[in-house]
Amino acid sequence: MAFYFETEKNKRSANEDSFCHMEMRINLEASVSAMVVADGMGGLSDGKMYSETAVELWYRGLLQTMMGEGFRDCSLHQQIETLEEYSEHIFERINRRLYKKGLDAGVKGGTTLSTAIHFWDTWIIANCGDSPIYGMKNGVLSLLGEIQNVANQMVKKGTTKEGSSLFYQNKNRLTDYLGKRGEVHPFCARLSEKEADCILIGSDGAFGNLDLDAIEKIFNTQQAPGQMIKELFEQARASGEEDNQTVILYQKDEEKAMEIFQSDMYQELKLEEAFSGAVTPLCSYTEVPKQKKEPGLMDWLFRHRGGGGKNK
Repeated sequence: MAFYFETEKNKRSANEDSFCHMEMRINLEASVSAMVVADGMGGLSDGKMYSETAVELWYRGLLQTMMGEGFRDCSLHQQIETLEEYSEHIFERINRRLYKKGLDAGVKGGTTLSTAIHFWDTWIIANCGDSPIYGMKNGVLSLLGEIQNVANQMVKKGTTKEGSSLFYQNKNRLTDYLGKRGEVHPFCARLSEKEADCILIGSDGAFGNLDLDAIEKIFNTQQAPGQMIKELFEQARASGEEDNQTVILYQKDEEKAMEIFQSDMYQELKLEEAFSGAVTPLCSYTEVPKQKKEPGLMDWLFRHRGGGGKNK
């Protein structure tokens, strides 16, 4: 498998998107691959802080889950069930932490969060907000996650059509996000690896006002993956998109490799001894806020600007 990713601030003054890909080796035959994109909500203060914190909390929780009794030394079936249960419930825990952090810091903000976990022959996808998750099988693209905004609710109710002026007027009005006072209602689903040759996950700014057919056409070309992502960003901007743009692309039948494009910042993760030598993490952030170090599975110690980070 291969993962490709890119992020650009587009016409915004700063990039409030955060994203990460990590591969955690279980044994010689199995590993858990995970990718996540968080889009800090523009127009609110400290959207960047919300998206970065959400990504960090998500990965802390995933590593704790994999070290717990519900995963270690368990059957494959139980391990998959544990990962799915984690994906269903982590959003509410992150939401409470983000809301409290905002109150303590005296700021108001929020973030979307879209995630995908690959383990053996199974994908577990989950999202809260409007950062979409797409899958492609035999050249046909489909929406795997749920776009939680007013425009898509109106389409489901039959009160408007996708692409109409009313649709675009309500496209940026979220019906759910992380960091709010009330409960969140994330979408979560499990699918077989056979159901998708590639997974495309990104912030809503990466896709702009492009419909499913336009996105499908881009990723059915014979261009290199990096060039297809660039083409996606360009067409999204041509459609009027000004927001930050971030995409992670997984391809099933490529050699295991990774292309890194125009990222503002890379960060190494230092893990506890239990995972030392067994986990290869790689995360990218727009900026890492300075904060008091908390004990846990990951210490955010090494920060690098420019050309990229080193894998542990």
